[in-house]
Amino acid sequence: MILLELAAQGVRGVAPAGGRATLRPGYNVVAADGAALRRLLEAMLYPAQGDAEALPRGAGAPAGGPLRAGLTLVGNDRVTYRLVRDFAAGAILQRFDAEKRSFAPVAQDLAAIGAFLQKAAGAPPAERLSTLLSISAAELPSRHGGMSAVAALAPARQALAPEQARQRLAQLRDELEKAKIAERLQAQADALAARASRLDETLRGGAKLPDGLATAEAARAELAKTAEAAALLGDDPAARLARLARYERASGKHEQAVAKVAAEREALDGAESRGAPVPFWQDPVFWGGVGAGVVVALGGALLAGGTPGARYLALLDIPAFGASAWVALRWVGALEAWERVARRRRVVDDWERKVEGQYERDAADVRVALELAAVRSVAELRDALGRLADADAVVAEWRRRLEEWQRDAQVRAAAQERAKVEEERRAIDARLTEEVGGFVRDVRSVEQDIQRLEAELAATPPAAPAPTPCPTPVPGGTIEPLRGLLERAAAELGGSAAGVGRGLAQKASQLATGLTFQRITAVQVDDRGGIHAVIGGRPAPAMTLAPADRDLIFLSLKLALVEQTLASGKLVAVLDHEAFAALSDGARRFAARYLKQIARPGQIVHATTDPAFRAAADHAA
Repeated sequence: MILLELAAQGVRGVAPAGGRATLRPGYNVVAADGAALRRLLEAMLYPAQGDAEALPRGAGAPAGGPLRAGLTLVGNDRVTYRLVRDFAAGAILQRFDAEKRSFAPVAQDLAAIGAFLQKAAGAPPAERLSTLLSISAAELPSRHGGMSAVAALAPARQALAPEQARQRLAQLRDELEKAKIAERLQAQADALAARASRLDETLRGGAKLPDGLATAEAARAELAKTAEAAALLGDDPAARLARLARYERASGKHEQAVAKVAAEREALDGAESRGAPVPFWQDPVFWGGVGAGVVVALGGALLAGGTPGARYLALLDIPAFGASAWVALRWVGALEAWERVARRRRVVDDWERKVEGQYERDAADVRVALELAAVRSVAELRDALGRLADADAVVAEWRRRLEEWQRDAQVRAAAQERAKVEEERRAIDARLTEEVGGFVRDVRSVEQDIQRLEAELAATPPAAPAPTPCPTPVPGGTIEPLRGLLERAAAELGGSAAGVGRGLAQKASQLATGLTFQRITAVQVDDRGGIHAVIGGRPAPAMTLAPADRDLIFLSLKLALVEQTLASGKLVAVLDHEAFAALSDGARRFAARYLKQIARPGQIVHATTDPAFRAAADHAA
């Protein structure tokens, strides 16, 4: 289940009248009161009669005024649902019909709506939401109503012997001096941090310029092959285009010449396919004409003696010999044509070599450029050169803007001052390490311990130590908050409180280390479910720690539970800012980064206006 939109009217601390908050998967920060937002979500996901009495009404709203809310969500069935509730009139749950592109009613009965949301939409049961998917300030041990009873269960602290008390006083006074130094240096560090923040605001305007230049240069680097092709064609863009135009003209002429050569070769191949002309002396017509001429001439001569007119018959040898001569002359002409075919082929071959040589000289560089740019045509190469020119222009523009920003006097001054501030901060950190060492408590806590020990030394020691009182049952059956958290988690997850605690110990240790900056180095859970914190290498029962440390252990365990539960599916966790209010700025930023990371499988709705959390959020509403 993922929430998409939350609207409220008349509910104080959630949204203005008629206001809406748009939500998205991941880490969402909502400007709302955490307790009011939690109560409103519970009233929508688990509707029941009397929910309106638990909701805070807006300022100035009459007791009987309208109290309405709307919730849009995507269920685990990938269907969008919308729940609209008038806390005085009723509620209606609708399902989005993708075909009709409209919402259709599903249920109007409050119990049916709640059951449907848990069964079809994937809303977690109320107890699971409270135990595993929510963090509120009311759960913290320091605010728990039963802590006074729990404190009564802890063994009473035995007073130190006078000599031990004096040694402890000396240690506390040394610690007080270090705490004062640390407090003074921390105040200076905080002032420097504020200055750095103001300077960062000045420098933020140009902070994206190097990233923009890097992106532009990366895009330009992708055109490296095109750049090599452009360099081969010359540095002048106009000259490149002229060379490409000449190449196109040369390619056109080359194609025409190749076509003519192919036509000539085809004609020559046809002539050669017919073969050399047959010699005339092998032609029957030639020998027929000769024979006929000889016969006619001899016949005319023989008959001329007896018949005078027969001599004219000999004149017929002229056409006969003429036919033979025609055959011979035609063979001579065919032979000359055959010899011309051979000469023409040599001419065509020479012409082809000249055409190819000239084309190679005119187009070699462009053809190499086409291969370098990995394109197949001049049009594609021209487009690639255009993209290269655009990329060069973008890089030049980013460089110009970056240089202008770097030359700005105000920016240079801010950058120099920022460097000085950072140097001063490093110097303060070095002084803290040198003069203070590791972690020290605040001045007020050390002074309280000094006053207590001085009062013990001033008091008259008792005659005999009082026996340790036996633990008494906690009134009303109240359970210590840390132990109660493990028991409730065990009821939801199955198993024992000790088993659940040991499963969470590693992640809780990492969180406690980060939230306390390694002051608390580990969280341990024993076989009976008892929780211990390792401070300075020594484990101490969590219930004996200061309230602030018990809260940190509780937050570490609860955040580990939230991460484990969100990783199991698309679920929604609800957080209250007040639960993190006591943390330092660095601890809150650490928690914000952690929340952004664990929200990826599902959704976290965090009611806060803290800039540390808003800066890390995936979406702010």
